[in-house]
Amino acid sequence: MLSSVTWGEFMVTVIVVIILYYLFIGFRYYREEIKSLLSGRLSKANPQKEQQQTIPDDAQDNDDLFDELETVVNDLRYEVLDKAGKKTSKQELLEQLKNQLRGYSGLQRPAYRTAINNYIIMHAKEICGIDFSEWELNNAWDALSR
Repeated sequence: MLSSVTWGEFMVTVIVVIILYYLFIGFRYYREEIKSLLSGRLSKANPQKEQQQTIPDDAQDNDDLFDELETVVNDLRYEVLDKAGKKTSKQELLEQLKNQLRGYSGLQRPAYRTAINNYIIMHAKEICGIDFSEWELNNAWDALSR
């Protein structure tokens, strides 16, 4: 039975099935866009320009916080951890970290706090030979906000 089907017939069938599939998806999910395109009402405005105008203020705030996070992490590395070296105690290092992070508003946001905690845990061990737990660091940051 399959030997009676030629490659040409097979390819035509596959192409027709693919076209029908995409037509179904288009009408199912993009009905309004297709209607406006066919009726000529589609705006020819730059879609990227519209997308840039609809960025919420929260996204801009998050970008600013992310930039601030990068700055804080660099400061922690070069101003605190590298300067403290292996000669500092755990309590002294924690106080230096608290002083450096005292004005950082990102500690109130869980994602940024976790990023800073992970950075400190990893690099304090590597640079200073001091192990911090996430619990210790969170308690220190909670004490800052009081």
